Amino acid sequence: MIAFLTIKPYVDKDLLVLTRCHRVAIFHRIFSFRNKLLPFLHPGSIVTDADSKALYELISLYYPQLDLSDDLTKNDIEEFRYHSKRILTALFPARSSSCLIQDHILQYNTSQVHMYYIQHEKIDDWKCSNQSIILYFHGGGFVFGDIDTYSCFECHLSKSLNILVLHVDFRLVPEYSLEETIEDVINIYKILLDADSNIHR
Repeated sequence: MIAFLTIKPYVDKDLLVLTRCHRVAIFHRIFSFRNKLLPFLHPGSIVTDADSKALYELISLYYPQLDLSDDLTKNDIEEFRYHSKRILTALFPARSSSCLIQDHILQYNTSQVHMYYIQHEKIDDWKCSNQSIILYFHGGGFVFGDIDTYSCFECHLSKSLNILVLHVDFRLVPEYSLEETIEDVINIYKILLDADSNIHR
């Protein structure tokens, strides 16, 4: 804060006008850094990594009325998902117009898993092209997160690395059991191995 006040007179006023996206990103980095250095100072009772604690604090800062206690109702979970999505999408870069997203349902035995193929400019068929891929399991502790929340980052990843990203849209808790969620994760990997037993390389 002292450094900011010291240099502020020498900074162009246009640079001081931050978008909400920048403010959220800056707060997240500050909270995360503080949590890494001083983990015992976190006001909440949750035990998790520094970045997740920072997200928790951001949600509490922007939406203090949101109840994140241990006794969550379905409405609490929906509100948490909604506000988490708003904050996370503000942290990620905007999605490029050249980013393509295709919706797919893959079958393993009797189970179906929802997937999205994400790539810059054109989507290659991963089963035929012998290309490298990123199998992306989004964050959210199996409770929140979806393609809308993470596609901006995945598009950025695809463009930066020139690679196909496979986004796994696994079932979420508490609507489904954790066992069903993990089953989706394992089934996707089995589908990839069935298509190419060396795909892990």
